[in-house]
Amino acid sequence: MTMVDEITAMHSFDTHQATTGPRPVEIKVSSVTFFLKAVVASMVVLGIAREVFVGRFGTDTVLKDLRHFSLDAERNLTSWYDCFTMTAAAILLGVIAAQSRSNDKMNTVHWTVLCFIFLAMSIDSTASFHEVTVGPLRRALDLSGVFYFSWVILAAPLVLALALYFVPFLMRLPRQAALRFLLAGFVFVGGALGTEFVCGYLATTAGMDSLAYRSVAGLQECLEAIGMTMFVIALLRYIQWLTPQLQLELRG
Repeated sequence: MTMVDEITAMHSFDTHQATTGPRPVEIKVSSVTFFLKAVVASMVVLGIAREVFVGRFGTDTVLKDLRHFSLDAERNLTSWYDCFTMTAAAILLGVIAAQSRSNDKMNTVHWTVLCFIFLAMSIDSTASFHEVTVGPLRRALDLSGVFYFSWVILAAPLVLALALYFVPFLMRLPRQAALRFLLAGFVFVGGALGTEFVCGYLATTAGMDSLAYRSVAGLQECLEAIGMTMFVIALLRYIQWLTPQLQLELRG
C-alpha cells in the first residue's frame, strides 16, 4: 500500500467515526429497578437466615455470629446498602435540581434541599452522628421506655417540620410521582423513626437480646432499605419522565 492509499484509508476511517460517532448506551430504568429489588431481597433473606442460624447453633461456631449479614448491626451489608442508596438519591436529586433551573424553577430550592438532606443522611448512615445524642439526652432527661433511644425526641419534630415544608412542593409535582415519593417516605420514616419507639420500649422491658427486640430491629432495617429502594426507583422514573430518551454516551 502506497502512502497515498494509507492517507486515504485513514481519512475514510476518521470520516466514518465522525459520521457515526460513539454509540450511546441506553440506561434502562427497569434493569436498575430489578437490581435494587434483588439486592434488598437478598439482604432480607440473608438476614433472616443469619438469625435462624444463630438461634439454632449459637455463635460458638466456625461462622461465629455472621455479623456481616445481620439486619441490626453496624459495618455490615445493610449499612453499605443504606449508604449506597442515600448517596444515589442525593446524586439523582442533584441532577433533577440542576435540570429544574430551566424548566421547573418553582421547585429548584426544594429539590436542592432534598439533595443536601440525603447527602447528610448518607454520611450519618456510616458515621452515626445521631447516636452521639442518645446517651447525653437519656441521662439529662431521665428517659426510658419508648424514648429510650432519645434521639427520636429531636428527630420527630424535625421530620414533621420537613413534611409540612414539602407539602406545597408535592402538590406541584405530577400526581403519580408525588404518590411514589409519599409512599417511599412513609415506609422509610415508619421504619427509621416509627419502629424506634417500639425498639426503645422493648429494650427497657424485654432487653436488647430478646427475640421481640431483635425481630422489631430487623423489621426496622428492612423497612429502611425498602423505603430507600422505593425512593431511588421513584426518582429514576421521574427523571425518565422528564427525559424519555435518557442515554449515556461513552467517548474514547
